Formats: sequence, structure tokens, C-alpha cells
Amino acid sequence: MLTNNDRITVPQTVALLITTILGTGILSLPRNVANAAGSDGWLLVLSGGVFAFVSSLIVGALVKKFPQDTFIEYSQKVLGKILGYPLGIILILYFTILTALTVRVFSEVMNAFMLISTPRGFIIFTMLLLSVYILRHGIEPIARIGEILLPILIVPVVAMYLTAIPRADFSELLPFLNTPVKTLALGTFQTVYSFFGFEVLLMVGPYIRSPGRVLWILLVAIGSITLIYLFVVIIVFASIGVEDTRILLWPSMSIIRTIMAPGGIFERLDALAMALWTIAAFTTINGMYYAGTLAVTHLTKAKEFKFFITIMLPWVYLISIIPENPLDTIRWMQVAGVVGIMIAVIIPAVILMVSIVRNKGGKTA
Repeated sequence: MLTNNDRITVPQTVALLITTILGTGILSLPRNVANAAGSDGWLLVLSGGVFAFVSSLIVGALVKKFPQDTFIEYSQKVLGKILGYPLGIILILYFTILTALTVRVFSEVMNAFMLISTPRGFIIFTMLLLSVYILRHGIEPIARIGEILLPILIVPVVAMYLTAIPRADFSELLPFLNTPVKTLALGTFQTVYSFFGFEVLLMVGPYIRSPGRVLWILLVAIGSITLIYLFVVIIVFASIGVEDTRILLWPSMSIIRTIMAPGGIFERLDALAMALWTIAAFTTINGMYYAGTLAVTHLTKAKEFKFFITIMLPWVYLISIIPENPLDTIRWMQVAGVVGIMIAVIIPAVILMVSIVRNKGGKTA
């Protein structure tokens, strides 16, 4: 039985979701939407946010229908052990690979902007060690850290991008609605990866003290993320232009080097940006890593999860060093985005429909 120390409040769950989602794709999102729809790319952020919220409602419905179970338990109850068990293994692989890719992107950005000569493996390993230390304390400290770090992360980020507005040229957002509807619809999928992270609820659901408010949690979390992404994409487009955004690997970070703090208070804003990016990556890795560890614990019916945190560390590290270079890492992320649609949307939708037909679990509303 779960104790109150194993459960997280509604604000903590919102903070956990926002901090988990925020670090996965914000750096490459402006380039992706610029390549997909040019000056209309910012519209893809809105459509991507709507798509992510609608998709997350499926996960939210499962949390309400099975408030005491994780994905591992209710997939086996609804589909049977023959189908449910392999799905549990797929979920573990998904969270493990996503954790590895997130820490790899973190190391690539650190190597590109700050720790140029530091071995990539050292950056990855030290970040994973820090996550392991936090994760061993359980879900409540992880969510509490997210709650503390969220304003520390958001406020400076917004302030930094606001300082770019005086030099921004908002005519870069024109022409408006010059992209065919079909291209906009297909381009929406370019933003999907940036919204992934809400699927941690597949494992964290039973740890929420008020699962009945999960839809409100998703609305606030994904709504906030959409507004943040929209703000960053518009500022990047207006500051460095759509064409330059297309060719930069990490445009959201590159723009920081062009910004001067008012009065010259900070000589190098990119150092502050790297500190904030470290926080964003750290919280994202924590959410994904913990969800993967929980999945292993529940699938093996083990009583203690801490053992698996250590066991997963070398596997996450080995996967993270497989991509040969930054472009290869981005290709891996794009593949993970496609797989993520299956994990976070299609499979939960199938389980939800079958559970309704077979009258499994409680009510969804």
C-alpha cells in the first residue's frame, strides 16, 4: 500500500509534468517548425499543443479509470498477460532510450556552447550519477524538486528572451497563413516530440493524491508548455530570421549569444542560459528515468525500486553514446518521436477502448 510520502499533490504533479516536458525539445523546436512551415511555423506550436493535449486526455482517462494501477498492471488486466507483458517491456525500452537521448543532447549542447574540451562521456556519466542520487529518494522528492526549480527555470528564461524584443523584427512572421493546410497538418508532427513527457503519467498515475483532477493537471501543464514554446519560437524567428533558424542546430540557444542584458549587467548571458538548460535537462532526465525504473519494478513485481535505478545506469549510458554525432542524435530523436506516438497515444487508446468494451476498471468521468 502507498503511504502519503509516496504520493504527490496536484501542484507537484503539474510541476513534474512541465519540468519533464520542457527539456526534451525546446532547443530544436524553432528549427523544426521553420523547416516545416517557414514563417507560419509558430502556428505548428499551437496545433502541436492541441494535439498533445487531446492525446494526453487518453492517458488521463486511464489514470482516472485505474487510479490504483500503473500501465503495467492495467495493460495486463485489459489485454491479458500475453499482450500486456511485452507492452510493459516496450514501455521500459522507450523510457530508457528517451532518457539516454535526453542526456546525450545535454552533453552535445554543453560541448558546443561551454565545456568544449570536456569528454562527452564524462558529462553524461556525471549527469546520470546526479539523477541516480535524486531518484533513490522516490517520487515525492523528485516532484518537490520540480516544484522548486520550475520558477527558477521559467522566470529567467522569459526575462532573457524579453531582452531580445527591442532588436526583434516581427515582419519575419510574414507572410501569414501562406502555407497549405495539408503542409500545416503534416508539420504538426514535427512538434510532437517537443511535447512528449506527459506519458510519465502511465507510471506515475497511482502516485497522484487526487487522480480525479488529472485532466485539470494536463490542461495546466500542456497549456503552460504551449505558451512557453510559442513565446520562444516567435522571439527566435523575429530575432535571427526564419532562414537562419532553419540552418542552426540549436537556434533557441544560439540566439542567447546575440542578446545583451540591459545596462550590460551580464557580460555573457549564454553562461546563465547553460545553467538554466542544465536544470531543464536534469528535471527531464529525472522524470523519464524514474518512469522507466518504476516500469521495471512493477513488471518484475519487486518490492524495492532503488536496486533497478543502479541496474539501469550502465544501459542508459551505453545507449546514449551510440549516436556518432549531433546530427545522428537528432535523427534518433526523430525516430523516438514517431515511436512515442505509438507509446503515448495509440497503445493507451487501444487499452482504453478495450477496457470500456470489456467493462474493466472504474468510470472515466
